[in-house]
Amino acid sequence: MLETFIAVISGLTALGSLWFTERQWRKINKKIAMLTEPGAAIDVLPAWYTARMMQDQWYFGLRTVDGHVIAISNIIAISDDGKWMDVNLLTDDEIPNCKKTSFITAVADDRRAASIQIEKIVFAYDIVAS
Repeated sequence: MLETFIAVISGLTALGSLWFTERQWRKINKKIAMLTEPGAAIDVLPAWYTARMMQDQWYFGLRTVDGHVIAISNIIAISDDGKWMDVNLLTDDEIPNCKKTSFITAVADDRRAASIQIEKIVFAYDIVAS
C-alpha cells in the first residue's frame, strides 16, 4: 500500500514538473527580438517609412491615434513581432516653431531613447522639408 501511495505522489510530481517546464518553454518562445537592420525590419513592417527612418537622421513626426505627434530623428529597431519600435526623440530645440502642433519630444539631450507601440501610429511624415 505504501509503495502505491509513493508511486502516485511521484507520478503527480512528474506531471507538475512537466506542466511547469512547458509553461517556461512557452515564455522563452515569446521573447521579442529587436531588428536593427532595415532590410529585416521591412519584412516585419512593410511601410515606406521603415527603411527611410532607419537609415536617415531627419525630422520625422509620428501622429498617434489620440492626435499627439511624436517627434523623432530616426528608428533604431523594430520588434520581430511588429508591435514595437525603438526611436530617438528630437528635443524641443530641434523642432521648428509650429504653434498648430504640440510635439512629444525628449526631456533632455541625453534622454532621447523611447519605445513606441506601432499600432498606435496613424501616419508618419516629415516635419521639415529639405
